[in-house]
Amino acid sequence: MENYILAAWLGGVLMGIFVVMHFVLIGRGVGGSTGFVCAVKRTTQSKSLFFGYDLDPLKFFFSLGLPLGGLIHVLFIQESSFAFSFDMGVYDNVLPSSDVLKGLMLVAGGALLGIGARLAGGCTSGHALAGGALLNPVSLVVAALFFATAIGVAQILFYVF
Repeated sequence: MENYILAAWLGGVLMGIFVVMHFVLIGRGVGGSTGFVCAVKRTTQSKSLFFGYDLDPLKFFFSLGLPLGGLIHVLFIQESSFAFSFDMGVYDNVLPSSDVLKGLMLVAGGALLGIGARLAGGCTSGHALAGGALLNPVSLVVAALFFATAIGVAQILFYVF
């Protein structure tokens, strides 16, 4: 258990340092969804307005670092061995029992999350971490809406199912 607490503290501190250093060095905030959008724009050469403005390619590394950080944790910090699973803990009560249906719901949820992030002008990390650190009023409102919506949807799921 102590390794998990250490990993959370270390991850939080490193993300905070990265957000501040990115702003100091680049002059713009950082966010995960814009890094993903940058990767999509560059690999597909998309001219779609959905993908918006030209994006900072360094944000891609922030997006890449999130899953790589999880992989590093699994390989070097986690004490037990890694096993791929669709076990969702308490959410197994509200998700279908079939792994295929769970996978489809997770992909659909991820797509909706991505669309919502683009419509909101950024994701939770961009608005809450970077915008919150800069006390940007729009980011503070959007981050509050993200969290309130997440809490509300979770409560509805557990109440209905």
